Amino acid sequence: MAGLKKFLITAILKPWRHSGLYGEFRTQGVGFRTGLLLVVLGLAFSLTSIAQAACGHFPAVPVILPLRLENYFVWQALLVVPWIVLSWFLVGLLARGLLGLMGVAAVSLRQVLVLLGLGFSSFLFLLWIPHLLTAVFYLLGMSQKEWVDLLSQPGWFQTLYLVLIVLAILAGWLSLNLSLGRISKKRRLAGFLVANLGFLAWLLLLAAIMR
Repeated sequence: MAGLKKFLITAILKPWRHSGLYGEFRTQGVGFRTGLLLVVLGLAFSLTSIAQAACGHFPAVPVILPLRLENYFVWQALLVVPWIVLSWFLVGLLARGLLGLMGVAAVSLRQVLVLLGLGFSSFLFLLWIPHLLTAVFYLLGMSQKEWVDLLSQPGWFQTLYLVLIVLAILAGWLSLNLSLGRISKKRRLAGFLVANLGFLAWLLLLAAIMR
């Protein structure tokens, strides 16, 4: 239990230590733990999406997927977990393929997936906090107009919202550059390039569904 707690805390809150975390838990089901963590974070988004849907909330920004606005958060609640898992595998395959093309052959797909998943978990956790705050405000009776006004006007909520999003992006970026970026001592440039391309691909995939 102590090992699981350490894994979760390090994975979510200490993105600069993900490379060492992989080495420490490599023989203790690190791939399963990473995948399970992403699923749990996806379920957290699903719950806050259900809360927003139940309160009649709909996205205040343009959507990409061809889904009706009034039912968007219902669909997001249903799709977010498989979307996260599928995106994780797609970006992992892309990253492993790029590393192979750049001459970094002695790296397994499992290692790449774990390091990506750990970076994505830090990103998702911090990104979920403003999603949770929004759901809480709606459950407390705030209207859509009041929420939009609160978010659009300079103040503590707008600042907190933006800071959390920036921290989420920085956490994911830092994690992948410190883990994937250093995955090969001889070809560090390749590692850093793949880390940044992989993270960009992840952001684009998440941006297609997350509202």
